This record gives sequence, C-alpha cells and structure tokens, in this order.
Amino acid sequence: MEIENYDQSVFINCPFDSNFAPLLEAMLFCVVYAGFEPRLASERLEAGESRLEKIIEIISCCKYSVHDLSLCKAEAVGEFHRMNMPFELGLDMGFRRAPDEQTNGKKFLIFENEPYDLKRALSDLAGADVEFHRGNFELVIKKLRNFLVVEAEASLPGPTKIETEYFTFLGWMTEKKISEGHTEKEATQLPTRERLAEMKNWVVQGCPVDFNA
Repeated sequence: MEIENYDQSVFINCPFDSNFAPLLEAMLFCVVYAGFEPRLASERLEAGESRLEKIIEIISCCKYSVHDLSLCKAEAVGEFHRMNMPFELGLDMGFRRAPDEQTNGKKFLIFENEPYDLKRALSDLAGADVEFHRGNFELVIKKLRNFLVVEAEASLPGPTKIETEYFTFLGWMTEKKISEGHTEKEATQLPTRERLAEMKNWVVQGCPVDFNA
C-alpha cells in the first residue's frame, strides 16, 4: 500500500525533556529547512489514544528516522535507564524487515553521546553506523545534514550555512512572538509544536532575516 508523503517524512525518536530541547530543536530545524516533514510522538495529545499505537502509526509513515540513544547511561546512582528510545528503534527496524517493498527502504540515523557508548549498552547494534554528538547541537546539524544529503538526496548548503540560518530563524521567531504579546523569555520557552509551526512558517516566507508585522 502506498503511504502518503512517506518519502518526505522523518520520524524523530529522542528524549523530550528540557535538557535535550536544544538538540531536538536543531533536529527539527534541519529537517524542515531541508524540505522534509518531521514526525514526533508528541505531535498529537489525544488522551484516549494509545501512545504505542500512535508511535507505530507514525513510524510506518516515515521513510527516514533519527533515533537518539544518547541517554543510554545513567548519570546518578538509582537513576533508571531511558528505554523508550531503543524500544522505538526496534519497532522501526521491524518495519524495515517486514515483507513490504516500501518499508524495506527505510533509512536510519542513530545517535549516541560519546563514541562507542552503544557498543557497551546495545551490543546488538555492532556493525551498524552510529554517530555521536556529545550534546552539541552543531554536531547534530552537521551529521543530520549529511544524512539527508546522502540518504535522501536533499539539496542543502554546508552545515555552517545551516547553523547561520538557524540563528536567523531564532531571532525572527523571538521578534514575532514579542509582537504577539510574549516576553523575550517566553519566546524562548514555547511548546515544541508551536516552535515547529514557526519553523515551517519561516521557510514558507522565504527565510526572512527580520520579522515585519
């Protein structure tokens, strides 16, 4: 069965806490700037919807995926490991192995924090190409940009240009939100879905340098 917008959709599987927010935003911006559609488990908030069924549905609709497993190591005694991300990677790999020609072509970018972390934490990934980012959003942009160019044949400038455009967008969005009644601090703490909507809006408007009401 042909899936609508399958070739233009990117599933992003990552932590959704405040500490990871700068990396998630960099991922979202890079995907939108490249002309693709990011898909997130948090994109719908219907209380009666099964989270697992929602995630499976989103994964099935995306040819490309970014799986961030950088929180595989506990940072404090008694802290639990984060299991959602490797679980969702497993679901996605299951679709790639399914007897469906379309999903057999799925492409993954897997992130770890430091080189070789996943060799210790998830040995079943031995032999798979894994990228590290060390919690650095510039590395996220660079490596996600390269993934989209190589695997999705996206036409993109170099990572330094994308970083510059990202900062331009942040300034534009802050000006826009202040004009709408937000404080400067509030403009930097918007919900992920609202920030994503503004990224798309900015691109549609031709990536303006300044906001004009």
